[in-house]
Amino acid sequence: MSATEAVLAMDVMGFQIGIDRLIIGVFTGLTYGMLAVGLVLVYRSSKFVNFAHGSIGAFGASVLGLLVVDWGTPYFVAFPVAIAVAALLAGGIEVGVVRRLAGRPSLIGMIATLGLSQFILIMALLVNSDGVSGFTFPEPPFLPSFTLGTTPVGPSYLAMLLLAPAVLLGLAWFLRRTRQGLAIRAAADSADTAALEGIRAPRMASYAWAIAGGIAALSAILVTPTTAGQSIETLGPDLLLKGLAGAVIARMTSIPIAFWASIAIGVLEQILLSNPDTRGLVPVVIGIVIVVALLRQPTLGRADTERGGWRRVGSPPVPAAYKAVRAIRLTPPVVVIGSVTVAVALAYLVSNETASVLTSVAGFAIVGLSVGLITGVAGQLSLGQFAYAGIGAAVSAHLANSSGNFVLGILGGVAVAAVVSALVGIPALRLKGLALAVSTLAFALATTAWVLRLDIFLGDGISPAKPTWFGYPMNLARDYYLFAILMLALGVFVCANLWRSGFGRSLQALRDNEDAARAFTVPRTMRKLQLYAVSGAIAGLGGVVIGHGQMTLTVNSFPATASIDVVALTVVGGLGLVIGPLVGALIIVGLPGLVILGIPGQAALALGWLLVVVLLPDGLGGIGMRMRDRWYDWLAARAGLDPAAVRTEPDVTQRSPLQRSAQLDGLFTPDTQDLEAGPGATPLLVVNDISRHFGGVVAVDHVDLEVGPGEIVGVIGPNGAGKTTLFEIIAGFTAPDTGAIFFADRDMTKATPEHRATAGLVRSFQDAALFPTMTVRETVMVAGERTHPSRLAVAALGTPFPDRLKANRADELIDRMGLGPFAGRTIAELSTGTRRVVELTCLLALEPRVLLLDEPSAGIAQNECEALGDLLLDVRRELGTAMVVIEHDLPLLSRLCDRMVAMNLGRLVASGTPDEVRSHPEVISSYLGSDHAAIERSGSHLAPVTPLPAGTP
Repeated sequence: MSATEAVLAMDVMGFQIGIDRLIIGVFTGLTYGMLAVGLVLVYRSSKFVNFAHGSIGAFGASVLGLLVVDWGTPYFVAFPVAIAVAALLAGGIEVGVVRRLAGRPSLIGMIATLGLSQFILIMALLVNSDGVSGFTFPEPPFLPSFTLGTTPVGPSYLAMLLLAPAVLLGLAWFLRRTRQGLAIRAAADSADTAALEGIRAPRMASYAWAIAGGIAALSAILVTPTTAGQSIETLGPDLLLKGLAGAVIARMTSIPIAFWASIAIGVLEQILLSNPDTRGLVPVVIGIVIVVALLRQPTLGRADTERGGWRRVGSPPVPAAYKAVRAIRLTPPVVVIGSVTVAVALAYLVSNETASVLTSVAGFAIVGLSVGLITGVAGQLSLGQFAYAGIGAAVSAHLANSSGNFVLGILGGVAVAAVVSALVGIPALRLKGLALAVSTLAFALATTAWVLRLDIFLGDGISPAKPTWFGYPMNLARDYYLFAILMLALGVFVCANLWRSGFGRSLQALRDNEDAARAFTVPRTMRKLQLYAVSGAIAGLGGVVIGHGQMTLTVNSFPATASIDVVALTVVGGLGLVIGPLVGALIIVGLPGLVILGIPGQAALALGWLLVVVLLPDGLGGIGMRMRDRWYDWLAARAGLDPAAVRTEPDVTQRSPLQRSAQLDGLFTPDTQDLEAGPGATPLLVVNDISRHFGGVVAVDHVDLEVGPGEIVGVIGPNGAGKTTLFEIIAGFTAPDTGAIFFADRDMTKATPEHRATAGLVRSFQDAALFPTMTVRETVMVAGERTHPSRLAVAALGTPFPDRLKANRADELIDRMGLGPFAGRTIAELSTGTRRVVELTCLLALEPRVLLLDEPSAGIAQNECEALGDLLLDVRRELGTAMVVIEHDLPLLSRLCDRMVAMNLGRLVASGTPDEVRSHPEVISSYLGSDHAAIERSGSHLAPVTPLPAGTP
């Protein structure tokens, strides 16, 4: 072997790392880099991942193939036309779909692009029935071909090398040097600020999508000829994952980092492909790269400011007056019994072939139940649910075959799926939105490409056992269908219990407002792990149903694209309804199984579920709920009720519960130890030398603070003084740079907000946003988790006793606080002042020992501040609660507090009685002297501050 050949064929531990392999890796990495650049552009403009990005590129490639191969158009004429078509398609998607989703969570945007991906791929096949086969796809003319070692290098590789850097440099110049490019960047960074400069952010987003679409088409056109046997589906999830890897490494923000990281991904892929033993590990390794990148970037994908747009979970409540109508009370059980009867009767009326389709419907519906729980209730997108189903099916089949015990097989499959789901979900514990979607997509592809192909799972295929019923084997499809219906009923029973339990309310609270939920003692980490585990278990149960219903179980039984299908059917049926997945499965799975649709029919089906996402936020199940309400109105009218009068609730938006006198006497049992306040009392809360810097800004600067039992301490200071940051540190939402926090003689410096709130150190928030989609009663019940925490097993079984305790306590508090007329209204419907009273009610439900109140009078009418003060003093009297109160209303604060401290520029500048602090020179100059409105807001009963003589230090 010559020296040149040795360099080209370098072998390291079984991997070929020669120059030829590395160069090919760079070539393919250039293509992935362009995909990553497009993903970053879209993410920066729309704040979600465009899962149709690869499909848009595939459509452009199909157009090129049609023009060149079928119509004989010159390549360099068809090339810009295909790219322009893809750009127009992407821009049209932004205008026609993405803009219509404005105001809804970014997760819905990602789901919409999943539907778009399927629809666009089908349309690409309609445009060019040959697809994008690497055998027939045209290559750029006039470029040479040669061999590098044993690797042929065709014109497409050279085109990548020439065009990819040129595109990157051209894009960089456009974004940095042109007016339009600068406008796109400005709109992506801050749409509101850009609007003040006359920049139309929606138009800039359309431009960004169009540019990304053109880049995707360029990538697909160049990569297709390099892969023999390329199918159009390959340009979907698999190619998207490789582009996502570079984009995630770049934190979805930096175009240059995304480009160069993708080149590294291309080289890594080629090295893995050089070894026969690791060729199937490409998606596994790329998935690991993505997970590591996510774990190293704790802020990626967080949706801290995204609290609006979620839909209410569960069916609309029935008016209380309707519950007295016997026909209305009987309707739900009659519908359930009738549906079950029809489902069972079908086993004796349909053929075995139809029964097999209905079994698949049941299995997909069960997996869809797991999507409904993790997405509809918890607001997170998982694209790996069918992978968990495949693992559950494989484990169940092996256990049932080896032990002869079918029940053991089911339990084993469900348990392993639960464990795997929890492990895959770990990277998303601290992250929202993007993290779980990306990591589960990587896992789904890795499962299909490698995990299920292992002999311990499916290998080359296994024959699963069939269940038996009192010795009767369910070998026939019609018999097995009855088993599938039983498992579906079990899944619906468990999920319905979880949705309406304290466990489900905790997940909704974390979805709507994670910080407020944690302040109400909801254990974020434990709840999310439980969520991932139980959703994986339900998906595993669906896999068991699907797997044991087949004669031979192979990896093809659980394709990665099926995870998208279960998301689709859940959305079509209704994300907010337990029964939604069954409705969707009948359409998405049942219809194609019973009727041959062909490509046009598949396109219509994909377009249909996309339209449901865009136009029907509650899915088809929402239509069913509206029909139910009309039926109930008709029954109520027959019973003598006036539906219009019953459903017309009083206008509560203008009335505040503070106008009623809260009666707290006897509602609580105070902590007598906390009531023993005095000069010699041991401080309940000690803040020792706390500091916090944000970059070069000093937010809190060596602050010391003590709060005794039953003491009320007021905190004043101008905006930006560091007051709220100090609260964030004391409550555990922000870690201090220096210092320590002690509560009840325990070091709480590293404790989570949940642990602090459980111990009795509770905080409020300035905006009192709470949980917009939940009712007042449900919100107070969430706060009741501290005294009566929900248990997962108890919730799954539907035991009503724990929730009954929380409900009774919530009703008592609501009544005492004058919130009765508001109990059934959602938080989003309430005025700011009423939300503030609801928040105070929740804080009382927590029975705090120290209460951190951040501007409690914000949003409350001026004439109600005195009532608010009386209420807070009653809370101290009844509970013995100590308080630290940030407030700009100085008369209110002076009336409340025993002691006052003032902050400025992160430091405590004064401490003492209210009069002493108000008279302090630095307080006057930094705060009071510039804000006379704060002095006068609640009245003039406080003595005015006497100006200090000139020259006073």
